[in-house]
Amino acid sequence: MADKKRAALLRKRIFNRILTRGLLGASGLMLVLNLVVPTREYSAEENRNLAKRPAFSTDTFLSGDFFSDFDTYYSDQFVGRDLWMRLRTAGVTLMGRKDLSGVYFGKDGYLIQDPAVPDGEAVEKTAAAIKAFTQKHADIPSCMMLIPDAASILGDKLPDNAPVRNQATDILAVSNEVGMELNVIDATSILRRNKEKYIYYKTDHHWTSLGAKLVFTEAALELGISSPIYDYQTHLVSDSFQGTLASKSGKHGSKDTIEIYEPMGTEVKYYVTYPSTQEKSTSVYMSEKLQEKDQYQVFFGGNYPVVEIRTTADNQRNLLVFKDSYANSFVPFLIPYYEKIIMVDPRYYYDDIEIAMTSYGITDILYLYSGDTILTDTSLADTLNAALEKSENGSAAPAAQESSKAGDAESAAQGDETQAASTEAEETATDSQGTDSMQADG
Repeated sequence: MADKKRAALLRKRIFNRILTRGLLGASGLMLVLNLVVPTREYSAEENRNLAKRPAFSTDTFLSGDFFSDFDTYYSDQFVGRDLWMRLRTAGVTLMGRKDLSGVYFGKDGYLIQDPAVPDGEAVEKTAAAIKAFTQKHADIPSCMMLIPDAASILGDKLPDNAPVRNQATDILAVSNEVGMELNVIDATSILRRNKEKYIYYKTDHHWTSLGAKLVFTEAALELGISSPIYDYQTHLVSDSFQGTLASKSGKHGSKDTIEIYEPMGTEVKYYVTYPSTQEKSTSVYMSEKLQEKDQYQVFFGGNYPVVEIRTTADNQRNLLVFKDSYANSFVPFLIPYYEKIIMVDPRYYYDDIEIAMTSYGITDILYLYSGDTILTDTSLADTLNAALEKSENGSAAPAAQESSKAGDAESAAQGDETQAASTEAEETATDSQGTDSMQADG
């Protein structure tokens, strides 16, 4: 009996030694691999940039930032990260969980992002800046359109009893705060009336082109567009889109389609300029982006500090759009109705917006944001407040005078510019919406 116990104890010790040595060996191997495998800059699986190795300094060491940054770097660069992410998702699903990394596994293949919790200080700062800026430019018609996330509209697609925040209520609070100063367009109600349609992607956090079109059609009159186009030709440009939510959650069971809409019955031509890269295009669509992971970038190629659209409309209406990425699939519907459309993304914009407004001769303003951005981000407030502070301090006066001169010169040359825009667009564009990405479907 004693011999059996000793034998069992010996086997247990041998097993523990083997297990310990195996774990130590595996850990050592992973450590070596993590040291020798090249650092990755981007994860196609997660559709995001990965953390880089942090630089060591006495300050970051003493503050503890170096260790925090290194932990993030090690996690992002861990060998086999994509495989471990897929295994984690599979394990969570087998355990019966209905969410992962802030993404709910919804019905009918929908992945639905958990709405952002509003940052009270950010919301207050942004609302105050919008009101002050609108008051300063009371002579310019201004509109705001805030787009709720899918969870607020497609509640029937959420898992049963999912504890989701009602972002529509948060948007309504912001709208009420600024509504006395500008015209707030109720996009939430329009989307709710069309919730049975394909208005949000299943695998991405954006609305679809159809969702944008439906909102535009009902909001056109509020935007000052008296005769909107209702007839469009639809072009399917992708049926393999898997967006940010698929990347974030690791769930890749669904695929989305991307469509673009060509307005019929308009002769307006246009071209697009990207000042930050000095590139020009005769289309707002970039078909080459359909070959990349984030196919939503087919609209304008992604986000830029400024995008200029010049058309042959010749109606002296120049629209300034403060925006996030939700605007990228909406702005194409606006093109036939403005001579210029200037898209400004405050997250990447550091110039004086007052000077820009003067030089472009802005006649209309539209704030177009997703709920998540307007409720958490302060970049719009920073851009507006910087301009307001310069005006109050008088420091922008010389620049404003120079800009005014430039505006006078531009006004004097208005006919020449319009003719130039018409000539360039007509020589190189085949229609008012371009065909680059339309060719992608055939």
